[in-house]
Amino acid sequence: MNEEDKNKKLSALEALLFIHGEPISISKISSGLGLELSEAEELVNIFSESLMVESRGLNIVKIGDRVQLATKPEINPALENFVKSELSEELTPASLEVLSLVSYLGPISRSKIEYLRGVNSSFTLRSLLMRGLVDRIPDPNSSIAYLYRPTFELLKHLGLTSPEEMPEYEKFRDLLVNGPISIPTPPST
Repeated sequence: MNEEDKNKKLSALEALLFIHGEPISISKISSGLGLELSEAEELVNIFSESLMVESRGLNIVKIGDRVQLATKPEINPALENFVKSELSEELTPASLEVLSLVSYLGPISRSKIEYLRGVNSSFTLRSLLMRGLVDRIPDPNSSIAYLYRPTFELLKHLGLTSPEEMPEYEKFRDLLVNGPISIPTPPST
């Protein structure tokens, strides 16, 4: 593989690991990027080595055949201060948007949330998890995926006994599940 082709594939791998946000198998990387399994393994190793440079804040964590993009441990003190300040602030519009999707559609996968929002939601979900507003549970349909749902703490804070008590729950859930409602056009006069 020539240098330009290798760099394009490494960029695609980096983007895939960033957007996925959770451990992912080499075989899933292979199929997702249209690579042979051995080529995907080689790219993961090359990318991992490129991140070992002292000036980089990320690394690759590998357990078995699964890998994940993560921050380097030596960066953690700076990140802890950032996370603490984030948790002491009010919820951002992005957090409220994700919390609404989880509350109305939960249990819901991160990929579905990201599809609906059109942006990566890993950090937002992590923040909501740390605040105790959403729970992460195993996806019964996938051994490597999770679903998100509202917590009891969120419901207690909102004064609700179940998500179904949220304002216009059925209407919004139907809109989110089945798509926009067709609105008839008024008759022409």
